[in-house]
Amino acid sequence: MPSRRNFFRFITTDQSSLKIPKKFTRDHRKQILLNNALLIVSDDKVWPVVSTLSGDGKLWLQKGWPEFQQHYRLKFGHLLFFDHLGKSVFHVRIFDPSYQEIYNIPPQKYLKLEKEIVVQSASRNRAHKDNPCFSVTIRNSYLQSSIAYAPVRFCRRYLRGDQKLAICVLQMSGGRKWGPVNCRIYKNYANLCGENWKKFSEENHLGVGDVCLFELINELENVMEVTISRAC
Repeated sequence: MPSRRNFFRFITTDQSSLKIPKKFTRDHRKQILLNNALLIVSDDKVWPVVSTLSGDGKLWLQKGWPEFQQHYRLKFGHLLFFDHLGKSVFHVRIFDPSYQEIYNIPPQKYLKLEKEIVVQSASRNRAHKDNPCFSVTIRNSYLQSSIAYAPVRFCRRYLRGDQKLAICVLQMSGGRKWGPVNCRIYKNYANLCGENWKKFSEENHLGVGDVCLFELINELENVMEVTISRAC
């Protein structure tokens, strides 16, 4: 059976820590202990939170959690939805006591990303006319969490894989390659993630504001040539 990838938590009192559900802990404890958790909220803020294991085998988010709770004014009745993006990175959706989501930017945010897809465009010098491509502007949260959002329609249409995961290879114009790079596909968005995406980001010194153009040059092997336009 596939491992559990998300969970809910209700806020009942002012909490100095938050317990991770037992079923999720069973599948992912080592990942989270080795890499202290990063919480990404839909307002694009990233919060590092230290995870600890208690003597009875329960996993808790502790150092950094009170600051997170205070910043978002979490109180009795708030509901948090944790979506596990891989390793110790979570996207957190926050619902108030009336179950209205706050800081909710996904469909507008991801529809905006969809508009960045460039197919058969002559306006980008590096893109060949017949190759589908898209661009991504690097944000601070992408660098801290070692993931980058990608247009979900592009990933579903052009990348070979299943409905939830495609494996791709990134290549610079000089021929150097990084792979395999995971492309995880969700309902409204997709992201590039994994150790080889992190290596690509670090070894190419990606910074906030840099624009990466991903051009699919080999559909059989999901090879994308990447051109980087520096912010400064």
